Amino acid sequence: MIEKQIGLIQQQIDKLQLGDFDLDAWKAATALILGKILGVDYQGIRLIESIKFEGGLALGNTSNYWDNMDSCKKQGKEILETCIMELKTFGSREKIKAPNPGISINLTQNQTVHASLLISALEDELTGSQMKEVKKIVKSEGKSTEKKSKTKNKIKSFGRDVASNVLANALTNPAIWG
Repeated sequence: MIEKQIGLIQQQIDKLQLGDFDLDAWKAATALILGKILGVDYQGIRLIESIKFEGGLALGNTSNYWDNMDSCKKQGKEILETCIMELKTFGSREKIKAPNPGISINLTQNQTVHASLLISALEDELTGSQMKEVKKIVKSEGKSTEKKSKTKNKIKSFGRDVASNVLANALTNPAIWG
């Protein structure tokens, strides 16, 4: 079991080298994985969440852009390598579950899908304004069947591949399969 857990963490380390790396998506997925493996109270999750990207133009020089992405990736790698070292040295730890992680759907195969995974998948595929439109519909007054229909139509209006991209994003998240 520990080998599989280490493998999941190693996959997150490997993602740091991808050309289309998205720090926020990586942080969210990593936090979910670490929560599942080491517990939601694990300090490494707070450290991952505290990684902050900054960038901009150097003062007085409009052609000299700087950012700290390499530093962000290095921090992430160090934190995850420490997690692996802890697992190898001490084994699995007793996890504290979140008091109320939100809406959970228990499937017959004893797999749990957390609403946060789905929201994260939506955030990865939609722009900020698109996400606001969906949230507005979902939080509006009315029957759930009406909101479902409106939400479906709104997501369709964003493009024909958006819904399938959201589903694929959610289903390929390692945290969903445990």
